[in-house]
Amino acid sequence: MDVKLPNLGEGADSGVVVNILVNEGDQVDKDQTILELENEKAVAPIPAPKGGKVERLHVNVGDRIAVGQKILTLEEAEGKGGDRGAAPTAEAPAQKSETPQASQQ
Repeated sequence: MDVKLPNLGEGADSGVVVNILVNEGDQVDKDQTILELENEKAVAPIPAPKGGKVERLHVNVGDRIAVGQKILTLEEAEGKGGDRGAAPTAEAPAQKSETPQASQQ
C-alpha cells in the first residue's frame, strides 16, 4: 500500500520533510508518526494510516513534498486488517476454563 501525504488543512498544499522517524524494514502501527513536515506555519507530525512493515521510503529529509505525493510503501500486516494484531491472542485465556473441576467438594 502506498502511503501518500494527506491533506494538511488551512490551505497548505506542501511542506519540507524535516525528520523521517521510520526506516525500511520497520514495523509501524496505525497512527504512529512516520515523518515530520514543516510548512509555512509549523512542523506537523504525519501519521501512518494503517499498520504494516515499511517496504520502501520515497522521500528524504529536505525534500519538498506535496499533498498526494507518495511518502512510503507499506506491506500491510497479514489478515487484511493491517492494524488488528491483537485479535489472535484473545482466544488464549478462554482455554483455561477447564480447571473448575478442582473446586468440587
